[in-house]
This record gives sequence, structure tokens and C-alpha cells, in this order.
Amino acid sequence: MALGPHAPPPDFERAVEHLCREVLHGYDPDPARIAPIIAHVRAHGDTSGALPRYSDAPGAYQGFAIDMPMQRLLRYLYNPEIPQELIKPFSIRSSVWTTQGSAGQQRRLWADPWPPAGTEVVRGEQYDRTTADLSTGGCYGMQLKRVLVFLPDDKALLSVSVQPGPSEVGTRGYLVGRDQDSRYVYSDEEGLTKTGLGWVSSRIQTNVSIGVYLGEGRVVRSGVFQWMRAGWSGLSVIKESHIKASLVRYRERIGVILHAPGLPAPEDLEALFRALDAKSDEELRREAQPIVAEYIEAAARDRNRAALKILKDDYARRLDRAELIGLLMRDRLEDSVRPQ
Repeated sequence: MALGPHAPPPDFERAVEHLCREVLHGYDPDPARIAPIIAHVRAHGDTSGALPRYSDAPGAYQGFAIDMPMQRLLRYLYNPEIPQELIKPFSIRSSVWTTQGSAGQQRRLWADPWPPAGTEVVRGEQYDRTTADLSTGGCYGMQLKRVLVFLPDDKALLSVSVQPGPSEVGTRGYLVGRDQDSRYVYSDEEGLTKTGLGWVSSRIQTNVSIGVYLGEGRVVRSGVFQWMRAGWSGLSVIKESHIKASLVRYRERIGVILHAPGLPAPEDLEALFRALDAKSDEELRREAQPIVAEYIEAAARDRNRAALKILKDDYARRLDRAELIGLLMRDRLEDSVRPQ
């Protein structure tokens, strides 16, 4: 298999199996068996490349650095009071841990005293909904099995996500404005927005990812390993090049947010979440109306008739409580992280 100059080290596939099958389902993590994955990130942290197929799906790797201390980064990424769509609005519509207690257990990863003295493991299930795919307009809901592993000797956090079955059928979503602004409008209609594919009942069949974060002083060395299959009628349309492009976009977009000079401290975002969570659904909807009005203006400029129709149909009432809170928090954050 031609993997290019950045082929994974020996025992890489066994390390993936250990994390995605054994550790995910209750086995204790073995640092020695996980070492090849960490070695790959240390050796090729800022590069991209192909991966051996896994679960009959093509894969790719992307590395990048985050200029932030490890403890602070983990507080942004694994915090029940900071919705993930705030940090990753370009890919996540909403993300909720469905296993009781698992969301709160994430605090162990970044709580004082830090770093944790021993290995920390957080397991559970999570329900994710994606933003609209840029090429097809498809949005997907899926149940994921998750495990987070912190290894103190390596000062490493490994975030493992495996989709055990096909996603829900894709529904139509629309980008409003520029891709950099990550503003989306969602319908409940099954199908895709790409011309000629409106009828398609597409699903994500395989979705496996391993995110690695390595603390190196004031910088975190990061890497994402991703495998994916998606399509319809037994046909998968995902190629290795698609995964590579998606990971490049991920690296660029998350860097814009986390490196923004005005990024609020995690403590400030937590306080904002608590303040919004104390409000009633009706109060949240009223506060969301000016944001919806901005979306309507943007959709009108784009002549996006499908998005306009959805937005004008009392769109704020279509959003659930978590989405409303996420939307309002994003609105407060946008001025700080928007590219100039």
C-alpha cells in the first residue's frame, strides 16, 4: 500500500485496534501499545498523509500545533459548560454526551492539581449532529462510542470516537454567507442540496477518529487520524482526498478560533453558559431573534431562497434549547474570532 513518505510506524494498526476496540469497550489502556500512535504525531506533527484502510474505510492524517498550554486547551475542548459547536462551528451542529455522568467526568482531565497523577479514562456515548457538507449539503445525526485517555507520563490526551452503526439519513442544510463564518440553516427534509441528488438517502456508514494532544510546554502538538465511508445504496463516495481536504479545513478553522487574540477565557465562557442556561426557552428564543434576522439578511444577499424560506418560518422555534444556547454563545464569540 503506497502511503507516501509519512507511513505510520510499525505496530500502528495494532495500536488503533487496541484503542478502538479494546479500550473503547472497557479494557485498561496500555501505554506501550498506544506508543506508535503518539510516535507518529511526534515525528510528523505538522504534515498530512494517507493511512492504511480501517473498517474497510479510507483514512488520512493531519497534524498541527496549538499555541496554548495543555491544561487550558483541554478546558476548552472537554468541558460540559462549553458546547463543542462553539469551538468547532465549521463541523459540529451539536454534540451531547448521552451517558449519564460522562460529560461531568471530563473535568478530571483539566482540573487542579494538574496534570493528573495517574491515567484518566472517560467512557460513554455521544450524539452528534454535523453541519452541512460543503459539497452536498447533507447533515447527519449519529450515535458515537467515545473514550478519552490521559497518559500522565507522556502528557498525552487521546480522544477516540467510533460510530458503531450507520448514521441517520442525511437531511438538507444550507451555508449562509462565507464558509469562514460557519453560519448554517437546517431543514428536516431528507436528501441533499446538490443538483441531481436531492432524492438521495445518504448515510455515513463508517466514522472513526483518533485525536491526539501532546503537551510541550506552552504549545500542544496535535494530530487527527480519520477514517470514513459515506454514500447511498451500498455505494461509498468518500475518497482519501476528501478526508485530507476535510482535515486541512479542520486545522485551519480551529486554529483561527483558538488563536484569536480576543478569545474569551474558558472561565468566562462557562459563566456565559450558566447565565444562558438559567433562562427560559422563551427568553432564549427572544434573544435569538436578532441573530435570525442577520441570517435572513445574509441569505437574501446570497439569493438563497431555500434558506430564506426556512428562516422566515419562525426558525428560532425549530431550535432546541441546547442549540439556542450554542447560537447565543457563538454570537457573543464571533467578533473575537472572525478572520479579518
